[in-house]
Amino acid sequence: MKQVREIALSSSLLLSFLLLLCITPASGLLDSSGQEEKKKEAATVEYSLPLKISGYAQIQFAESTDSNNTFSVNRARLSLGGNLLRKLCFKFQADLKKSPVLLDALAEVSFLRELNLRAGQFLVPFSLENTTSPGELLTINRSQTVEKLAPGRDNGASGRDIGAVLTGNYSFLDYTVGFLNGSGINRTDDNDHKDFVTRFLIHPFKEAAAGFSCYQGRQRPAGETVDLIRNKYGLELMVNFGRFNLAAELIKAKDGQLKRKGWYIQSSFYLTPQKYQLVFKIDSVNLDRGTPGQKTIVYTAGANWFLSSKSKLQANFEYHRTETGPDQRAFLLQLQAGF
Repeated sequence: MKQVREIALSSSLLLSFLLLLCITPASGLLDSSGQEEKKKEAATVEYSLPLKISGYAQIQFAESTDSNNTFSVNRARLSLGGNLLRKLCFKFQADLKKSPVLLDALAEVSFLRELNLRAGQFLVPFSLENTTSPGELLTINRSQTVEKLAPGRDNGASGRDIGAVLTGNYSFLDYTVGFLNGSGINRTDDNDHKDFVTRFLIHPFKEAAAGFSCYQGRQRPAGETVDLIRNKYGLELMVNFGRFNLAAELIKAKDGQLKRKGWYIQSSFYLTPQKYQLVFKIDSVNLDRGTPGQKTIVYTAGANWFLSSKSKLQANFEYHRTETGPDQRAFLLQLQAGF
C-alpha cells in the first residue's frame, strides 16, 4: 500500500512539473544566441479556414381573443458554417430556446455548379415558405398551409429531416432530389421506407420564379404496425417588380385516408426601399376535404420596419375565420435582433 502511495505521489509531481513547463511564459526562454526572446501574444483561437457565425433572437408580444396577452421569446437561434475544403462546406444550427435543440447539421460537397451532394439534417426541399428562414419571413407567423401540410412541418420537426439529396442549377432551372427518413429532426427512421422528395424551380427571368414540389412517403403512427401514405404536392409562384412582391402557394396532401388542401397569397409593398414595408396575406387550409366545416381562413395585415438586413420590427393583425366558428383575432408585435 505504501508503494502504491509513493508511485501516485511521484506521478503527481511529474505531472505538475510538465504542466509548469507548458505554462512557462515565452519571455523566460533564451534563444540560440543567448538573447531573451520577445514575448509573443498568443491568440486564444486560431483557425485558417473562413467561418461564419450568425444568429438572431425574436422577442414577441401577443394579444388574442382566445388566450392571455403575453411577452415571449419566440426564437433564439445560433448557426455556424463555413468551408472545410474548397468543395466541402458545412452548417450547424441550434435553437437555444428549446433546451437547446439541434436544427441543422449538414455537409455539402460541390462537384459542379450543376451537381452537389447534401447530407445530414436540413430543411426539407419542399415549398417556397418551408425553405425560408423564420428570420426572413415577411409575416410574423408562417402560413398555416405550410405549417400543417408541408413535410417537416406537419410532424412538428421545424421543417427538417435527415437524409441525402442532390441539388444544383442549370441555366434557368434549380433542382433538388433525394431521400429522407421522414421521421423528423433528431430521430432515426420509424420504418424501412425512405421518403422521396424533389423540388424544381424555374426562373426564366430575374423578376419571377415558379416551382413544383413532390413528396412521397410513409409514416407509422404511434402504436400502429402498418405504414400509412404521406404524399404531398405543391406549386409555388414568386414575382418581384421594384418595390412590389407577390408570393403564392398551393399544397395538396394525402395523409392516410385524409385528403387535405391549402393555399395562400401574399403581397407586399415597400413604402421606402428596404426600410418600411406593408404586407397582406390570405391563407386558407382544409385538413379534411371529406368532412364539412373543416376550412379555416386567416387574413393577415402587417407592417415591417427594417432596422438592418438582419434586424426588424414587425406588427401583424390576424383574423381567423373558421366554418364552425367562432372567429378569432390576434395582434402580434415582434422585435428581431440578428447578426
